Amino acid sequence: MEENVTTIEAPKKRPTFLTVLCILSFIGSGGFGLLAPIYEYATFESTYQTTYEQMSTGLENMSDAGMDSGFMYEFTENNLIILEKKSQDLGTITGATCFFALLSLIGVFLMFKLKRNGFYLYLVANLFALLVPLALIDFDATMFLTMIGGGFTVLFIILYALNLKHME
Repeated sequence: MEENVTTIEAPKKRPTFLTVLCILSFIGSGGFGLLAPIYEYATFESTYQTTYEQMSTGLENMSDAGMDSGFMYEFTENNLIILEKKSQDLGTITGATCFFALLSLIGVFLMFKLKRNGFYLYLVANLFALLVPLALIDFDATMFLTMIGGGFTVLFIILYALNLKHME
């Protein structure tokens, strides 16, 4: 007489490092990627004029002081270009940013649930999110900020890739 013994597999345990990565990504994609653009969209009209005037005055003051070729001058000038472009196309920029942030959040949630397809969704969403400011705002003006964001993006993609072995 044979006995049928069924073994029940214990659910996979999520590594602590992957949990920390996911929590940081929830904060980054949810807070900075999704909520910040929505807040900017809601308050842009009331803050645009003041911000524009402050940046323009800052550029004039730097120019008057003979500092019109340094990093701060160029950084302020680029931010003024970004501000002007956002004033022209805020809805599209906000929509694209929020769309990719939402896809990123879904990818993180899937990775939190140890689903490998979450990594690929996260990868695509974040790479396209890096292209949004370059394509929709101004390539030259946003390059510096995109490189900083891109550094964090690449770091997180690598760290998630190292955890793919824990995902199914």
